[in-house]
Amino acid sequence: MTDTNEVTNWIEQVKDGDSHAELQIWQHYFERLVRTVRRNLRGQNRAISDEEDIVASVFESFYKAAEAGRFPDLADRDELWRLLLKMSARKVIDKRRHDQRQRRGDGAIAQSLASPDGEQLLQIVGDHPTPEMIAMMTETMEQLLQLLRGGELQEIAIAKLDGLSNAEIASKLNCSERTVERRLHLIREKLQQQL
Repeated sequence: MTDTNEVTNWIEQVKDGDSHAELQIWQHYFERLVRTVRRNLRGQNRAISDEEDIVASVFESFYKAAEAGRFPDLADRDELWRLLLKMSARKVIDKRRHDQRQRRGDGAIAQSLASPDGEQLLQIVGDHPTPEMIAMMTETMEQLLQLLRGGELQEIAIAKLDGLSNAEIASKLNCSERTVERRLHLIREKLQQQL
């Protein structure tokens, strides 16, 4: 079964209240969503809540809403990823509003959302990425892949970006899943060092 079909099945199972499917979606998206939220929280107070708290709240809200039937048309991993991005962006905005109220009162909210960071968050909330955002993401991805200097690491990274599971990558490269996991760990370390 392909990764796309797995995620599609998990979505349907979450709608039926399946806790195992909830865990699968959590494991599949948690780290990636945490990294995205962490970038969006730069410069904000993280003492009370940080990116992991926000992402945990996103998943909790998603599970409840899915079970309540609020996402009847949600059907695939791309739609799910966009939905999780929207939900996390809204929660980051809510956190920013709350922090601003705590520090300066309600008048600072408009200034916060007018800042460059606020505009980026509001763009994420939109239904489709802007051409500028796509170009920026493509350029960043190309730069990060160049750091892997071709070869097996780059091939594994591209396969993972294409949505292949570790088992599918292992089969494709004729190696064990554990080898793929070790290579993915090495890729993460290299990219984190660069970032």
